[in-house]
Amino acid sequence: MMSQGRRKQLYAELNDAMRESASRAVLMHQTIADRFGLNSTDLKTLDLARDEQVLTAGRLATLTGMSTSAITAVLDRLERRGLVERRRDPADRRKVVIVATGTHVERAQRIFAGLGAEVERVLDEYDEDRLAAFVSIIRRLNEVSREYTERLSDEAESDAG
Repeated sequence: MMSQGRRKQLYAELNDAMRESASRAVLMHQTIADRFGLNSTDLKTLDLARDEQVLTAGRLATLTGMSTSAITAVLDRLERRGLVERRRDPADRRKVVIVATGTHVERAQRIFAGLGAEVERVLDEYDEDRLAAFVSIIRRLNEVSREYTERLSDEAESDAG
């Protein structure tokens, strides 16, 4: 059984490690975005657009926590670069969906392949049970981040209104 003091220390260490990881991820993604002539927000928005099957500007605003006007500006920039297209939703012609075009996919895959190989080398040091625990923890923390982002976005809208 772990003591409360040890548990508290591990929480603090984990918090520090996650903060550093988040900062390093932001800086890495900005460096990658620079190689594509994008900013990191546009790059990560494009990343979300590639992950979703049917994506509207409103859904993208919700996923990112950005206002609809801000997401429209992002989509305008990505569309000008040929990275996304706006198309009519075949199921509901009144809706417009956002579709990633796949432009620069090979280049992005090359950039991320090196990182993937290095991450895999680290993960190879852990057994399947620990890897499954990592997956569970990261998914739950991602959900916390998504919900917190939505709350912050809702608060900003309330403050503005």
